[in-house]
Amino acid sequence: MPGLLTHLITSVVGFLILYLISYNWKYGLVWVIGTLIPDIIKFGIPAIRLKTSSFSTMMTDPIYWQLNSFTHSFTFWLLISLLALGITFMFYREERMSWKTFKRWMIINLT
Repeated sequence: MPGLLTHLITSVVGFLILYLISYNWKYGLVWVIGTLIPDIIKFGIPAIRLKTSSFSTMMTDPIYWQLNSFTHSFTFWLLISLLALGITFMFYREERMSWKTFKRWMIINLT
């Protein structure tokens, strides 16, 4: 639970900072989603599998501990980052994104 609260606080602060810098709520939303991905994976999959929202019940399930070790690894964050960079590059290459927007997204993805 403390990890989830930390991610929620970080999400709100990051959203506000990005919104104040760019005046676009979409950049803040991307930050929120990226920050909450580990918790969504770690708690969402066991909750669906066990059909419960009880943290103590989910933490006794072996799949929770497998997902916990996966979402706390360098490989997970590297894969998420490469996926975001790849999608950004694909949108720019397909001319669905301007150079200015592409630069902004690259800075956000790399930070």
